[in-house]
Amino acid sequence: MPRQNNASSEADARIVVDRLLREAGWNIEDKNQVTTEESIKDGRADYLLLDSRSRPLAVVEAKRFSKDPYTAKEQAEIYAQELLAPFIFLSNGTDTYFWDYDKSDARLVDSFFSSFDLERIATLRKYQKPLSTIPIPEKFFFQGNEITVRPYQKESLLTIDKALEESKRRLLIEMATGTGKTLVAAMMIKRLFQAGVVERVLFLVDRIELANQAKETFDDYLFEYPSIVLYGGKRSKEGQIVIGTLPTIQSQIDAFTSGYFDLVITDECHRSIYSVYRSLLTHFDAVHIGLTATPSNLIDRNTYEFFNCWNPLTRKGEPTFIYGIRQGINDGYLAPYKVYHARSKISLEGISWQGEDYEPQDLERTITVEDRNKLFVQEFKENEEKRGGDHPRKTIVFAITKKHAAQLARFFNELYLEYKGKYAEIITTDTFDPQRAIKRFKKEPLPVIAVSVAMLDTGFNYPAVENLMMCRPTRSPIFYQQMRGRGSRLCEGIGKREYLIYDFVGNAEYFNDEGYDPFEQKKTVTRKPTEEVTKEELLDEKIPEQIVRQFVTIPLGQAPDEWVERKYIEFGSEGEKVDAREYKDKFAEEVKKLADTNDIVIKLKQKQDVTDEEIQELGELLNHPEYFFNENNLRQAFDQPTGNLVDFVRNALGLHKFPTREERVSRAFDAWIIQKNFAPEQVRVLRMLKNQFLVGSKADISDFNRPPISQYGGLQYAIKTFGEDGLKQVVDDLQQGVFQ
Repeated sequence: MPRQNNASSEADARIVVDRLLREAGWNIEDKNQVTTEESIKDGRADYLLLDSRSRPLAVVEAKRFSKDPYTAKEQAEIYAQELLAPFIFLSNGTDTYFWDYDKSDARLVDSFFSSFDLERIATLRKYQKPLSTIPIPEKFFFQGNEITVRPYQKESLLTIDKALEESKRRLLIEMATGTGKTLVAAMMIKRLFQAGVVERVLFLVDRIELANQAKETFDDYLFEYPSIVLYGGKRSKEGQIVIGTLPTIQSQIDAFTSGYFDLVITDECHRSIYSVYRSLLTHFDAVHIGLTATPSNLIDRNTYEFFNCWNPLTRKGEPTFIYGIRQGINDGYLAPYKVYHARSKISLEGISWQGEDYEPQDLERTITVEDRNKLFVQEFKENEEKRGGDHPRKTIVFAITKKHAAQLARFFNELYLEYKGKYAEIITTDTFDPQRAIKRFKKEPLPVIAVSVAMLDTGFNYPAVENLMMCRPTRSPIFYQQMRGRGSRLCEGIGKREYLIYDFVGNAEYFNDEGYDPFEQKKTVTRKPTEEVTKEELLDEKIPEQIVRQFVTIPLGQAPDEWVERKYIEFGSEGEKVDAREYKDKFAEEVKKLADTNDIVIKLKQKQDVTDEEIQELGELLNHPEYFFNENNLRQAFDQPTGNLVDFVRNALGLHKFPTREERVSRAFDAWIIQKNFAPEQVRVLRMLKNQFLVGSKADISDFNRPPISQYGGLQYAIKTFGEDGLKQVVDDLQQGVFQ
C-alpha cells in the first residue's frame, strides 16, 4: 500500500511537470522535442528534452511531491552523462532545480527553460572567452564627445570581471550620483557580449523616464546591439537588451521563462528588493547586478542578502564595489556642495507616514502656505542677486505635490516678470509633455527653474544644475541622498565647480549634512538643536557657516525587517532631542560604570533577584537630568514596547537579548493562529499577509493585490478563500490582535 501511494504521488507530480513543461513552450507529445522513460543501462530517465535538431539538451528527473528533488542529483547526473545531455532539471512539481552540472551546483528556478533558452546557454558555454581577454578602452566616443575612462570606472569593471570569473551570480555596485553608473553598466554589458558570457540582458528601472534615458545611453555606446523599451501592453522580444519598468515587466512576467535573460541589471535596486518586486527579480535565473547611488550604510539588509553581500559575522553589508560621493569629490570628479539654511518654523506633528517618509497630501496642508512659500522664493532671489555671476543658475526645486509645485512656479514668475512667465516651469506627470519640458530645461535658456514633483529627484542627469532648492521635508535618507545628488556633476561648459543647496525645510540639518568641500576650511558655529537660523545671519554670509550638531543618520538595528531610519528620543522641559543610537550607547556606558560600584547593578550582573524597592531606587538613579534614562524613553530607543528597566540593564550588561520585530510579530502571529480554526489554504494566505506586514507598516485589503499574493489570484483569490465579510473581519482581527 505505501508503494502504491508513492507511485501515485510520483504520477501526480509528473502531471504537474507536464503542465510546467508546456508552459515553458515544450510540446511533450512531439517526440522530436520530448521523450519519456528514456532507457539507459542504469535505469530510465523520466524525460529527455531535445534541441531543434533532436539532440539531447536536458534530463528531467521527476520526484514525488513529498521528496526534495535536490536529493536526486547523483542519479540524474549519471543519466545526463550517459545521454550526453549538458543540463539537468530536478522537479517534484512544486520545487524545480536547474543544474549546469559541469559549471555549478543545482539552483532553484521558478520555471523550466524553453528550448531556445537551453540552446542559447549551451552555445554561450561553448564559445565563451575569458573576460581578461577583452580589453577595457582608455577612451571612447559617447554622445559626440571623447570620453576618457576614469580609474574608478576601470576598477569597477575589473571587480565585476573577477566576481563573475569566481562564478558569483549576484553583485551589488554602489556608485555615487554623477559618477557614470549607467555608462559603466553599458561598458560592462558590451564586455559581456564580446566575451560571449551573455546574449540577452534585462535592464530594470522604476520609472519610464529612466528607461528612456537608459536607452539613449545604450543606443549610443551599444549601437551594435539592439535595445528596446518595453511598454505596457507591448510584448516584443526583438532586442538583445530589454529595458523596462518594474511594473511593466511584472505585468508581463508570464511572457518570460526563468531562463529568458542571461543578465538582469536593476537600477536603484535598493527600492526593489524589499518591495513588492522581489518576486519579479527571483523569477529570472540570471546573473543579477544591482546598481545604486545610495550609500552602503543606508541600504536595507534585504538588499544585501539578495545580492549575497551580507556578512553575518560583522552584521554589515559589503557591496561588491563602492565609489562614494566624498571619494568622487576628493578625486575631482564630483562637485563639492554647500548648504544655505533659511528655515521657517514648520510643525510636522500629526503628519502621517507613507512607507518610510511623510504622506505628501498631509505635508501639502502644512507646507502649501502662500506667505511661507513667497518668503522662500524671495529669499532665493535675494541671495542669488547677492552671489552675482555672469548667468542665471539652473535650479531644481523639489516640491511636495502638484498643487505645491504650481504655487512655487507662480511665485517665481511673479518675481521675475521680465521673463513673461517662462522663468520657472512645472515638471510633473500632469505636464502636457514632460519629456519636452525636460529638454527645454536642458537645452534652452528658459526655463531657469524647474519645479518638480517626483520626476527630477532620481536618475535625472544635467551637469549644468548649480542650485537645488528643497521645499519638501523628508525623513527618508535615501530620498535625501537622491535629491542632493542632482547637482553633483561638474560642468566645464559653464565653469561649474560647486553647487548650492537651498534648504528651506531643515532636511540637511536633520541628516547632519552641512555640505562638503575638501578644499575649504570651514568655520564652526555651535547652536542649540532647537535654535533657528535667522535671515539676518544668512544675509551676512555669502556661504553659510557649518553648524555642529550632535545628531547623525543611523541604521537602527540589523534585523531584516528594520528599515534604515532616524529616530529621536525627546525629553526634558525644553523638548531636547537625542539620537536613539547615541541614547542607547550612553545608557550602556552608564550601566557599565555602575557594574562595579552599585550593589543593585552588581546583583543583576550576577543574575541575582532584586526587589521592587531596589528597582525603584535604580530607576531614580538612572533617570538623571542629562539623559533621563527611564522605561518610557528606553522603550522608544530600543523599540521594545514591553521592555522593563531590568531587561534594559541586563541587555546593557550583555546578559539579555531583545527579540527583533520579526520575532515578536512571528510569535504573536503563531499564538493567534493556534487560537483559530483556519483551513490550511487560509493559513497560507495569512502567512503571506504577515510577510507583507514585515516589510511594511500595516496590513490591509490592498496588500492582496501585490506580490506574492497577487500571483495566486490576488484579492479575488483571498475573497474566494475567506468570503468577502470573513476576509475583512480576519484582516481587522489580525491588524488589531497581532500587528498592533
